[in-house]
Amino acid sequence: METNMEILRRRLLDSTTKQSDLIEIFAAIDRDCSGRITYEEFRAAMKLLKLNFNNDEEIKQLFRQFDTTNNGQIDLTEFLLQIKPPMNERRERSALNLFHSMDVNKDGKLTIEDIKLKYASQLKSVKNRSSQNIDHALEIFLNKFDTRGQEDGIVDREEFLGFCAMLSATIKEDIYFEHTLRTLFDFRL
Repeated sequence: METNMEILRRRLLDSTTKQSDLIEIFAAIDRDCSGRITYEEFRAAMKLLKLNFNNDEEIKQLFRQFDTTNNGQIDLTEFLLQIKPPMNERRERSALNLFHSMDVNKDGKLTIEDIKLKYASQLKSVKNRSSQNIDHALEIFLNKFDTRGQEDGIVDREEFLGFCAMLSATIKEDIYFEHTLRTLFDFRL
């Protein structure tokens, strides 16, 4: 039997294809645009979704599962961590293999220097681009994986896996997920 979290996750993921869709759902629930979902906002959203909870206590329990900081509010990170489905072992292994192949200096973080070293032959073929322009493009690329609001141009393992988990949620077959990773990271400027 599915838990309330699994029911909600399935319901929301049935209507999404990417992480930005989940961010839009978060924004819709956050009626006062505070960047945090209160219990009242959460409860109203659960009622609108008609998830057939037996009582308000079930909604409170679900809210507490989201509120991992126990501050009485759900921020975007907490929301995404609960809604994004976990990757199966094969997909997580593929994502980690890719992460480790790009982490050239093996410090557990992806930086501009790692990307430059990993894709050096492709970067050499870029004509009429200054080193500064390439660094800026690589910084923008890495910030796509960074935790929102905390973009520092450094992507750790968890941030990378978070990106891959959202991607994974949109692809049904493992083989296509692996193909998509290979295609995405055939990096070209």
